[in-house]
Amino acid sequence: MQMSSLATPRTFFLGAALGLVGMLAAAGTAIADSSLALDVDDAKLVKLAGEPSTVVVSNPMFADASIQGNKLIVIGKNTGRTKIIVLDFDGKQLANMMVKVQRAESHVVSVYRGGIRRTMNCEPFCDQPLIVNDEHPRYREQNEQITMKTGHSAGEAARGSADGAQ
Repeated sequence: MQMSSLATPRTFFLGAALGLVGMLAAAGTAIADSSLALDVDDAKLVKLAGEPSTVVVSNPMFADASIQGNKLIVIGKNTGRTKIIVLDFDGKQLANMMVKVQRAESHVVSVYRGGIRRTMNCEPFCDQPLIVNDEHPRYREQNEQITMKTGHSAGEAARGSADGAQ
């Protein structure tokens, strides 16, 4: 039996390979394990191969994640590492990533006095950001101020939306 010029072994294997790729794409295969690095208080957008249903963050102290359509928004909270897994409605894995959250090193100065550390963010003027493990009394005072400011902002937003509803 003689092969026609269209059905050579080369075209057969090429067709089989393309068919396999198409089947895998149609099946919604999970993305390979990956890693993501971001700074504290930074956010990154990750596009997913399907519609997400469930997001698991192994340690929410370091990062947070939310879903927006077929995108995952990852926010760095504190320095450290955590794992994020995303599943679709059928329980298939869409993402499995190790997230490393680091402190932005540019414009950051750490001042040590005895065993006490103070971190300063100088761009161009120096402020003291809220950094875990910095001087305890200063951390507590700053945390209370930030919580109060956030509460005031939330109260203003709630009051503004209530005024708009009337």
